[in-house]
Amino acid sequence: MEKFKGYLKDKNIVIVTHRSLMPCIPGGDLKKFFLTKKCDKLIYITHPLLLLKESYKLSSEYEYYKESQRLKSKAYHWILPESLSYIKDFIYSIYWTLITKQVYDLYFGINNLNALAGLFLKKIGRAKKVIYYTIDLYPQRFENKIINWIYHKVDKLCVKLCDETWNVSPFLVEYRRKNGLIEKAYSRQFTVPIGIWFHEMKRVPWEKVKKTKIVYVGHLKNFYGVDLVIRALPKILEKIPNIKLEIIGGGEQLEELQHLASELAVNSYVKFYGWRDKKEAERLISDGAIGLVPFNTSIIDEKIKNADPAKIKDYLALGLPVIMTNASLNAKSIDKARCGIVIDYTPESLTNAVVKLLTNENLRKEYRENALKYVSQFDWNKLFTKNISRLL
Repeated sequence: MEKFKGYLKDKNIVIVTHRSLMPCIPGGDLKKFFLTKKCDKLIYITHPLLLLKESYKLSSEYEYYKESQRLKSKAYHWILPESLSYIKDFIYSIYWTLITKQVYDLYFGINNLNALAGLFLKKIGRAKKVIYYTIDLYPQRFENKIINWIYHKVDKLCVKLCDETWNVSPFLVEYRRKNGLIEKAYSRQFTVPIGIWFHEMKRVPWEKVKKTKIVYVGHLKNFYGVDLVIRALPKILEKIPNIKLEIIGGGEQLEELQHLASELAVNSYVKFYGWRDKKEAERLISDGAIGLVPFNTSIIDEKIKNADPAKIKDYLALGLPVIMTNASLNAKSIDKARCGIVIDYTPESLTNAVVKLLTNENLRKEYRENALKYVSQFDWNKLFTKNISRLL
């Protein structure tokens, strides 16, 4: 690791990503990795993730690190239609990279538009290698059919021309195969899942875990299935009268969920925190007994199959066993490692799993220990060292 650290010292890096009110995963983690390895020059560019309404209040930002000094700049807050906003982001990515007058060894574009800017910079000799890091790929990302068609064409172009494509999910290779991607691109796709900074996370000692606290963190939309948990609460309360559900996050379904909790007379057992920064969210999660991942399997599609939900790793790394539906790619491995329970998308199945873990302390302790063993393989240092070593 130390030899690798010295090897990166004379490398110039660009990372371009989109961000919401939540942390930039994995863009921010890539930045942290390279800065700890003392790379010579690093540009970190973020653009608002307009898939989420709350991101419209954000502006594009630029950070330039050179020999431990940081220069930060924020773009004018443009109010534009979504399609024009992406053109604006593309221009800013190129402009901010060019003004440093450097040639960059590695350019990481998180998602396709950002990778496309990297291909332009490579074409004019300002980037040596471009890595397209795909964290999701939706069949219908945009309601406008023409824009959605362009979105998928840009994905194919980036996979074809980038030096490597990093996918958070192995399902993305097959998804692209079904959508007509040329064969030559297959060998340059690698699975680089979402990770965690395992040794930096602050875990609560076993004796301080709140034995009846169950937690959900993330967006509140219909396919995330949080309504299932609230609908199961009346039955759970029959077995565990002092159960507490804590929800960290927000979204378009918030008011609907609050109304449902009142309608079922369980609102005193549910606490909505809204969005919190990552450290605060980890603190709120850490003393919980169970982490919830209840994706709605009746309406789910490639939104989850082609992604790698970060909440799962966060729960496990803080010692929380998970209760989850089988929508996400790691459901089978988590079930096999006995650090989580995979359920059907029904209130009865969720109730049985919650009661099983919360009424059996020895079982829950076993699952906690298994969770920490299982998730340690996803430490960002391990993931990035392995894959960047191949690039260099």
